[in-house]
Amino acid sequence: MSGRKILIPLDGSQHAEAAYQWYLDNIRRDGDSLVIAHILEPPSLPSFSLKSGFNVPTEEWRNIILESGKKAKALEEDVSVRAMQTHLKMEFVAEPSKRPGEALVDIAWRTGCNMVVMGTRGLGDVKRAFLGSVSDYVLHNSRLAVTIVPVKLRDSQGERRPSQTGGADA
Repeated sequence: MSGRKILIPLDGSQHAEAAYQWYLDNIRRDGDSLVIAHILEPPSLPSFSLKSGFNVPTEEWRNIILESGKKAKALEEDVSVRAMQTHLKMEFVAEPSKRPGEALVDIAWRTGCNMVVMGTRGLGDVKRAFLGSVSDYVLHNSRLAVTIVPVKLRDSQGERRPSQTGGADA
C-alpha cells in the first residue's frame, strides 16, 4: 500500500511552521509524501500619477516582484533541506493567487493529496468575518480530511495553553 500524500501550506509564518511541526510530531507515517504549497499573494505595487508625467516605476515594480520570488525560493530550499534531514518525500508548489484558499484547494486536488494540515492566523470572529479565513475556506471547500492546528496562546506566567478560540480561526 502506498503512503499518504499530505498538503501543508507554508508561508514563513510561525503558525504555518507550527502546523508543519505538529504533523512531524503527531501524525507522520513512513511512506508519507508531502506537498508543500506556498501561495504568492500579488505584491502591493506603488502607483503612479499621470500628473507627474508618464514615469511608470517599472524598476521599483521589478524589484518588488523579484524579492517575492527570492523569498519563495529561499522557503523552498529551507523546506527541501528539512525534508531530506527527516527522510521525507516532498514536492514544493509555489503559485501566485489573490485567493489563497481557492489556490490551496486546487493544488490539493491537482496533486492527488489525501489530507491537508494547516495552521491558523488566530483571527477573532470579527476580523475573520471581514477578512475571511483561508483555513475556513479550505475546511469547507476541500473534499479532503483537513486538520487545522490552532494558535497556541501564552498565559500570564508564559506557559503555553490551547487557543481559546477553538478550531478554524485563521
